[in-house]
Amino acid sequence: MRLQPNPHPAKELPRKLADTGSQPSGFGGQTQRLFTSGAPTSYDNIPYLGNPRYETHPNCLATVGMLLGMKPGPLDSCRVLELGCGMGGNLIPMALTLPQGQFVGIDLSSRQIASGRALAEATGLTNIHLKSVSVMDVDGSFGQFDYIICHGVYSWVPPAVQDRILSICKQNLTSNGVAYISYNTYPGWHQRGLVREILNYHVRPFDDPDVRTQDARAFLDFLGQSVVNQSGPYARILQEEAEWLQKEADWYVFHEHLEDYNEPVYFHQFVQRAAAKGLQYLGEALNHTYHMHDLRPEVRDRLWQLSGDLLHLEQYVDFLRNRMFRQTLLCHDDVQLSRAPSAEILMELKMIAIALPKAPNPDVASDALDEFHHDDSSIRTNNPVIKAALWCLHEARPRSFSFDELWIAVQERLGPGPTADALRGESGRALLANDLLQCYLANMLGLLVQVPRFTAEASARPVASPLARLQARQPSAGKFVTTLFHQRAELSDLDLAILPHLDGSRDRTALLDVLLAAVAEGALKLHKNGQSLPPETIPESLKKYLHLSLQRLARCRLLMA
Repeated sequence: MRLQPNPHPAKELPRKLADTGSQPSGFGGQTQRLFTSGAPTSYDNIPYLGNPRYETHPNCLATVGMLLGMKPGPLDSCRVLELGCGMGGNLIPMALTLPQGQFVGIDLSSRQIASGRALAEATGLTNIHLKSVSVMDVDGSFGQFDYIICHGVYSWVPPAVQDRILSICKQNLTSNGVAYISYNTYPGWHQRGLVREILNYHVRPFDDPDVRTQDARAFLDFLGQSVVNQSGPYARILQEEAEWLQKEADWYVFHEHLEDYNEPVYFHQFVQRAAAKGLQYLGEALNHTYHMHDLRPEVRDRLWQLSGDLLHLEQYVDFLRNRMFRQTLLCHDDVQLSRAPSAEILMELKMIAIALPKAPNPDVASDALDEFHHDDSSIRTNNPVIKAALWCLHEARPRSFSFDELWIAVQERLGPGPTADALRGESGRALLANDLLQCYLANMLGLLVQVPRFTAEASARPVASPLARLQARQPSAGKFVTTLFHQRAELSDLDLAILPHLDGSRDRTALLDVLLAAVAEGALKLHKNGQSLPPETIPESLKKYLHLSLQRLARCRLLMA
């Protein structure tokens, strides 16, 4: 036994290409009602609070490209264009972690661009340019880009703008470049589109966006609770949508359901449109989440019989899964691809932990069944090599390993015996590489072309990401900041209190004084078991909390080397 699904992880490599089964339920568009530069937009009134999305990062796009036979350009000097960049929440962190790269973002909302420029300037970035222009105005004068990103835009614009997005991906993409476009898809969006149509009909008398949003929420709740057949499919559609939107902010609800445009497409329609522009389907940004993992073997075989090739297979699986969202990667149609990822390429990449062991200390050297999980996926395996590799990565977090480093660490972890002996030599390296590839496809292992510059240990005078330091001071950010790994991290009140002061000028004593002052001013409150700490215990407690906080910030990849 090698990898056993439990119950929904990737299980094995498909015949041609692994693809994502993750189906985010749609992301509110970052486009506007009008598509001419200088015109006011709904996003000037209700900004779309964009966040970093790791799957759009050049590091992620380059990794998928390499696995499928491409040779993307060097990340250090890459040029990146983002269409619909909003306030730069996704692009600014890229510019911070790739200081030699060049980043250009456009958005029609002048308010959002002004906010993004202010944040980029406050962060000290000089390699990013944010422009308030329309997608329709992008032409050859913008130059060539190694990566073009268009997240949360394509479905929220009319056909002419959709066509222009694909034209930009052709004319402005370097020969080995990768374009990322996310979009809502059918058949899944037929269900969500029904709710959207109902809500738009109901709020048609109202002009104020806040009134429209609140009335849409209330009306959806009313419908879900009032449908006569509460156990029927129609009631479930309304209730599930209402439950989902309860977790989302008002700005998301407005831009997702109440904007003028939302034009989903079937996958086969999208790739046909791309092909007409001279672009081919590369894969999905989250390529390592295999979308056929939990299907019975006879079902997978039947799908292959029905489809016959990769593109038709993708569409048939969308039919089966009722898929509603895709994050598709495109490249030029003359690029030669290898549809079966080779394990050999792993020897050129870095490995990081993303899976957690269920047991606190699994017996990796035995053939006992152990479980590892990540998000909604998990695997159970009795393969000592896989268990040792995942455990070594977990123990070393947030460190990464080269292939050779992990190869040695796994042998040491297994200790003397036949399993470790089998890993020695070139045949052993190949064995480990194949096992690691399966872990990647099962979404249990992260692969990187380049490791972001962060430190796993707090120095004597810690330095945190300048972007995170700014975000920790902004009430609008809540408790979330952007990590150097291009993800969001939720921090405690104490973490947020200390983070803005980690500029390299303060040692532990000075940082402790900062926390003591925050407590004295009432800006930071300390509790234990629901009770305020006695004043005489606060200094010693803060000293301990400071140490733990710096450890957490390092684990979150917020401290710079």
